[in-house]
This record gives sequence, structure tokens and C-alpha cells, in this order.
Amino acid sequence: MVTLLFTAVLVLGLIAIAIYFWQKPANTSQSIEPLPPYQAQGLFSDFRLNELPPATADQLSTDDKKVTTDDFEQAVDAIRSFQKSPNRSSTAKLLHVTALTDDAKNYGRAIELVLMSWRDGSLADMSAKDLQTLLNSEYWVLSSSARTSGAGFVLKRTLSNANRELESTNNN
Repeated sequence: MVTLLFTAVLVLGLIAIAIYFWQKPANTSQSIEPLPPYQAQGLFSDFRLNELPPATADQLSTDDKKVTTDDFEQAVDAIRSFQKSPNRSSTAKLLHVTALTDDAKNYGRAIELVLMSWRDGSLADMSAKDLQTLLNSEYWVLSSSARTSGAGFVLKRTLSNANRELESTNNN
């Protein structure tokens, strides 16, 4: 039985060696072609580093919005009105007009101005919850491009800090 096992293993080994030599190329002087050099490509290989893609027609049309002199004058009037008498209506007007100018930086400044007045008590006729609701609702008047810009990021942080401060006052 053991002899049969050894004989079977020996026969299988010889067959394996025969197949190996049979598949090996007969002419060893043939050269194998090297692979072409690998060119690394990123996910967006059609763009180069620090190079912006060309603007589309949609992007060009949305970037054309400029603040008109009328919008600017309304914003200045709203700021003056708020500084003379900070109350519920002047606060709402200030925040709404600055949001309509579609400038996140100006809206952030208006938030800071309103919060300073609220902290020093000159905006007494408005609760913290009402002010928080007003700040958050006027934020959505800004266009999506203003909200997602760099100044929009700073505005989100300012709004988040204001919400945190006003919520702590609501909970007390």
C-alpha cells in the first residue's frame, strides 16, 4: 500500500515537471517587452495643481450681483435707525436689510451690532428666544453662494456663537 502511494506521488511529480518544461518557451533569446512607464493620474487628472476650472455660464450669471446704491443707502439708514433707538422693529429692519444686500460679512457685522445692544440692555423689549429666531430666519434670506463663501463660513461661526449665548440665556 505504501509502495503504491510512493509510486503515485513520483508519477505526479514527473508529470508536473514535464508540464513545466513543456510550457517554458523554447527560445530563451526572445526579449520580453518592458511595460510602458506608469503615469500617475489623480482623480481629477485634467486639472493642474492651483489651477481653477473655467467658470460655467451659471456661475458667471450669479457672480454679477452687485450692491446698488439704493441697497447701500437702505442699509445705512437701517443702521442709523437702530443706533438711535434699538427696539424690536429697528432690529428686524436692520437684519432684514443687511441680509437683502446678500453680503455675509455685512450680515455678520449686523449680528454683532445687535448682540452688543442686547448685551448692554438697550434692546430690552426683545427676548433672547425672539432674537435667536430673528437671527436664524434672516440668515436664510442670503443667497446660497453668500452662505457658502468664506465670509459665509465666518458668518456661520458668528451665528453659532450667538445661538449658544442666547440659548444659555433662555435656559437660565
